[in-house]
Amino acid sequence: MKLSSFLQMKPNVFICEKLGWRVALFYIMMLGKLYFFLKEEEKRKIIEAVEYVFGNMKEKQEVQELSQKVLKGIIAHYYEKFYNAYEDTSGLSSFMEKSIEAPSLDKLDRALSGGKGVLFVTGHYGGIEYIPIYLALKGYSVSVVMKFATQQLRETSYARADALGLRVVEANQNSRVLLTVVGELKKNRIVFIECDEIDEWKPSRKEKISFLGKIVGVDRTINLIHKRTGAEVVLGLLHRHSFKRYALMIEDYNDMLKRLGGRASSVGQAIIKCFEQYVYEGPEQWYQWKKYAGLGGIQDPAFLHEENKSPSLLRPACVARA
Repeated sequence: MKLSSFLQMKPNVFICEKLGWRVALFYIMMLGKLYFFLKEEEKRKIIEAVEYVFGNMKEKQEVQELSQKVLKGIIAHYYEKFYNAYEDTSGLSSFMEKSIEAPSLDKLDRALSGGKGVLFVTGHYGGIEYIPIYLALKGYSVSVVMKFATQQLRETSYARADALGLRVVEANQNSRVLLTVVGELKKNRIVFIECDEIDEWKPSRKEKISFLGKIVGVDRTINLIHKRTGAEVVLGLLHRHSFKRYALMIEDYNDMLKRLGGRASSVGQAIIKCFEQYVYEGPEQWYQWKKYAGLGGIQDPAFLHEENKSPSLLRPACVARA
């Protein structure tokens, strides 16, 4: 049983709803620690992935401390998933109004003015669960590509989406998902997708990239959607400063090019390289470390040296926090 399914077992959901959110946070963190105690192999993979990326950049003690922060960050995400799914709409609205800073929403407005929709690309980072609802509460037309670990969460999410005017596009192996995304963009909506579903990448054979030190093919999905629709593409991440303070950071394509020193072979490459910088800067915010551990790819010193001619492409730049 995966962590998501374990935490979303009906008894756990029932207990969290009855305890109140302050106690539920403690309960979920406790369950998460129990899960990793029982799933030693999964915990080991996550720690080894962190060590692989940061072993040559930090002291051993720092890497060990960082690994523990990463594990806590992974569990924290599931508390946010619970709160997002089971808190009532008025409570969510009040919480987000007080807790989320978003000084860059004007970039979404400019992108939408083109009339071809906005591909809002994010990652499993920080408070990702809150972003679509926050945007919907701000009056934006949002469509979300989603997968569900349990039928109960699926039903709850659909009910929440209906109440907020969100549209859900279920991700599965059906090729119509891509057609649906294209159709939503043509209606000038914001389509919310993730760039770090590593096990579902469709890697290019020609366009290579280093991601956290491993050389892989660039995922073709974003490039394909962008070329087919002409939609504007933005990278958006919700950084968790605490459970009561978040910052929504949005970068349009020009921002990404500036961050990368003007070097990007495609929109898809620019997205993942900018996202990589955020992971370097805040590794405890990312919770795909287990999948990264299973990521193929190679280490090629010559390739990495060539890419590193522009330092911003490989090593983390200073990330602004709103």
